[in-house]
Amino acid sequence: MFRRTDMTLPISVLAALFISLAVFGGYQAYTPVPFWDMWDGYLGFYVQVVNGEWGAWWAQHNEHRIVLSRLFFWLDLALFEGRGWFLLVVNYALMGFVCLLFWGAWRERAIDSNYWPGFFLAAWLFSWIQAENFTWGFQSQFILAQLMPLAAFYFLHRVASADHCKNRYFGIAVLLGVLAIGSMANGILVLPLMTAYALLSRLSWKRSLLLAFLSIVFIGLYFYDFNAPSGHGSLALALQQNPLGVAHYVLLYVGGPFYYLFGKGDFGQVAATLAGIFMIASASVFAWHAIHVARKSSLSLTLLAFILYVGGTALGTAGGRLIFGVDQALASRYMTPALMAWAALFLLYLPKLEAINQRDKIWIPFFVLLLMMLPQQLKALHSKHDVLFEREVAALALELGVRDQPQINNIFPSTEWALSIAEAPRTMDLSIFGITPIKNAEDAVGKSYRGVVSEDHPCQGSLDEVHPIEEESNYLRLRGWVYDPIRNLVPTSVFIVDEKGVVRGVAFTGQARPDVADAIDPAAGYSGFKGYVQADVQGMSLKFIDPESGCQFGARFPVVLFKSSVETNLSSVNVSTAQIQGDNEWMGSDFYHSDLPGLSVFGSFIDSDSDVGSIVLKMKQGDKLLYRSGPTGQRQAVAMKDNPQLASLLPVSTEWVELEFSSDFLPDTFELKFSDNGDGWGEWSAIALSVNDNKGGSL
Repeated sequence: MFRRTDMTLPISVLAALFISLAVFGGYQAYTPVPFWDMWDGYLGFYVQVVNGEWGAWWAQHNEHRIVLSRLFFWLDLALFEGRGWFLLVVNYALMGFVCLLFWGAWRERAIDSNYWPGFFLAAWLFSWIQAENFTWGFQSQFILAQLMPLAAFYFLHRVASADHCKNRYFGIAVLLGVLAIGSMANGILVLPLMTAYALLSRLSWKRSLLLAFLSIVFIGLYFYDFNAPSGHGSLALALQQNPLGVAHYVLLYVGGPFYYLFGKGDFGQVAATLAGIFMIASASVFAWHAIHVARKSSLSLTLLAFILYVGGTALGTAGGRLIFGVDQALASRYMTPALMAWAALFLLYLPKLEAINQRDKIWIPFFVLLLMMLPQQLKALHSKHDVLFEREVAALALELGVRDQPQINNIFPSTEWALSIAEAPRTMDLSIFGITPIKNAEDAVGKSYRGVVSEDHPCQGSLDEVHPIEEESNYLRLRGWVYDPIRNLVPTSVFIVDEKGVVRGVAFTGQARPDVADAIDPAAGYSGFKGYVQADVQGMSLKFIDPESGCQFGARFPVVLFKSSVETNLSSVNVSTAQIQGDNEWMGSDFYHSDLPGLSVFGSFIDSDSDVGSIVLKMKQGDKLLYRSGPTGQRQAVAMKDNPQLASLLPVSTEWVELEFSSDFLPDTFELKFSDNGDGWGEWSAIALSVNDNKGGSL
């Protein structure tokens, strides 16, 4: 029945390329660091179960009861030490099952076809536009929420079309319909749709009645003790207040793949909207014809039931998410149901396409479609190294208990909540907390260093930046680089050790440093380190030691003369223009020429970023001013005028921040020199000082 023709080879090659790129993208994106919902929904869930709280299996996660995914979470943590790779394998395996189901439907649907439609489906379903559902270990729920309904509808079709094993197929369909409720909230649609399917396809009244009964029972069970999540909208309210917005959201949701296909942006949104209209119109026409011959078109009913399920999912999602804007419908994770809906529509059209193919090469547009998708698929090759590095440093912050909000935001939106969630997994050495070098890092800090030490094995390295952390008094954030020239490699981590041999901090390497690679060795391309050190080491001589080889370099730790805060208030500025001393070289402003009520802005940006200079202020303990800089740093500093050894690098801050000068290293009164020596792009600095008519206010 199936034959190879000239169209099979090019589309099969593209299918192999698409799948290979998708798998490679997952490999590149792998990290054992839990991300976002995984902290509470994965680690938090496992801790609850271990502590005997069995209700955690059925408990809500937002509006969902993700029982099936929690089974995979438990297996990953109980059997695979929470490394996370197992969850990514599950994601790809589930998408493989999706492909098998569509291939089964294709083989039944095709009348006189060759192999190209099957390969097209495989490439389409492994599109990288749904990368979030491949690379995020938490997202098995999103694939399951489409796979289970599709499988349930397919086995109902087998009940309607097969001459034997009807009871077996029906039992499998019922089981899948019930399990779908444990995937995501939209799973509650499956049993009612199965009931409608049974009635239309004239299954026995007993089977239809059983499906209706199970629909009532399990939907009631789902909503028993249900709490609507705060911060989300409601469908009824959204339809009442913004019906056109709901319609637009649904169209974008189902047409989403074409948003990516046509380059995103406004044009991509128009394309997605038109595609959504085409999807709904086509499905409506197919439904009109299929319903009239339902007993003879059970496979068409399966495909239509799945499209209706995705449409219902889109409508329900619009009710809860429209408050975040219609663009949210185009999120990567929503592309999985959309891609699968389009695969179902493709199979509905397949007999007509085959009829056309007898006269013309209809496969060509689909080959071109895959070529248009290829740029998105090639994004799987993009390195995720920098993102993964920042996540590892964020995990280090949680291990050490450092309240570094900007860093922790790389993996979780709430610092305090993340620290609370991480407490139990940290003591249990779960997931990333059981992996060296994060494992037991907290226990090492403040105790004698017990790693390898090699006095005759020097490292090349530098401590480049030290920054205070808002809301954190015990630790400072530091950045630099380290390279082992003897072994020609970059150490994995460094311990910061004081003169008494006590570990005072930990830093991880892996940050891109092309400047070091150019100056030292190409192998030092990722020699940058970032981490945390106890705040009381300021002014001390420290050693930066690789705990594996003993390779080390020394540096004197600078002092930090100020505290910084992103919470700024104009009235808090108490350094005035009258405190400027001597000749002022900061006669410009900031790049944006800010106009702040009651404040005067002085900056190094006069004509361009290349302008340099300094400004001296006479100040006292506790004085505050506002500071802003370009996106490039390391050449802007503040120092005691009479004691240049007391100096700190100024932070990189593209928005105004408040600097408070209350360091113990400063006397009661002092003169500070703010210097900008950066003459490259993005290297400018500015301060805002009060004037006599300062009325204050919020910034």
